[in-house]
Amino acid sequence: MSQVQLITDGTALLSPARLRELGVISLPIVARSAEETFMYDQQTNGHIALLQRLAQHRQPVEIIGPSVADFQAVFERTLYRTNKMLVILSSGHLSPVMRNARIAARDFMGRCDITILDSQTISVGLGLLVERAGQLLQEGQLPPAEVVRRVRGMIPRIYLVMITHTLDYLFRSKKLSATQAILGSMLNIHPFLVIEDGDINPLEKSRAPEKALDKLLEFASEFSRIQELMIFHSGGDTPTAEALTLKSRLEQVLPNRDIAMITYDPILASHIGSDGLGMVIYEGTWR
Repeated sequence: MSQVQLITDGTALLSPARLRELGVISLPIVARSAEETFMYDQQTNGHIALLQRLAQHRQPVEIIGPSVADFQAVFERTLYRTNKMLVILSSGHLSPVMRNARIAARDFMGRCDITILDSQTISVGLGLLVERAGQLLQEGQLPPAEVVRRVRGMIPRIYLVMITHTLDYLFRSKKLSATQAILGSMLNIHPFLVIEDGDINPLEKSRAPEKALDKLLEFASEFSRIQELMIFHSGGDTPTAEALTLKSRLEQVLPNRDIAMITYDPILASHIGSDGLGMVIYEGTWR
C-alpha cells in the first residue's frame, strides 16, 4: 500500500468499490438550500433531492462542506498511518471546498506533508484525476512530486461544457452581472458555458433551447480522440427529454460509443440551478 494517503471530495465520480480499492478517502459535499441540508457523495443521493427542491422553489444553494473541521479531522486520523497526503479537490473557483482544505492544512505544518491540488474541474473530470493518482501511488514507482506532475498534465485535456435555461443562479454566483442577467431573461437567452481554468465562463448565447443544444453537439464533434464522454443532467433516475435527445444525437455523430448519463452534483447546481445539461469530455491516451 502506498505511503501517501489520497483524499478527495464527494463530487469525484468513482464507485465506492473503486475508491476502496485505491484507498481513497472521499469527504461528502454538503449543500444548504432554504435551511435544508443535502449531502452528496458516491454512496448518497442528496444531489437528486436538492435538484428536485430547486425545480420547485428555485432557492439559492450554498456549499458548506466539507468544512475546515471536516478536513482537520481527516488529516488528524490519517497521521496515525502516514504523514504524507495528496488532496485532489473540485475546482476552487466553484466552491469553498479547496479554501477549507488549505485553511485546515495550516494546523499541520511541520507535522506532515500535505499537497493540495486544485483539479480545476468536478465530477467525471475529478474522478479521472483521482483514479490516475491512485493507480500511480499504488504502483509505487514514482515519487509523489512526479505523480502530481502527471496528474496536472491531464487537467488541460478535461473539458466541461453546459447549457442552462435559467440565469438567476449564474447571477447569484457572480458569473453574470445584473445587467446581463436581466437582459438575458428578457431576451430568453440560453447560455453555452464552459469551465476554463476552473471557472464557469459564458461563451455563446442562444435565443432558443434547440440552438443551445446544437452548441453542445458541435463542441463534441470537434474532437477526434475522445477517451471519456459523459452527459450530466438534472433528471435523477429518469433523464430529462433534452438529455435523451442529446444522447441520441451524439450517438449519430460518435457511433459505437457507450455514452453514460449522470445527475450533476450540488456544486454545479449552485451555479446553474435545476435547468442545466452538459458534457464532460476527456481527450487523452490514459485509462
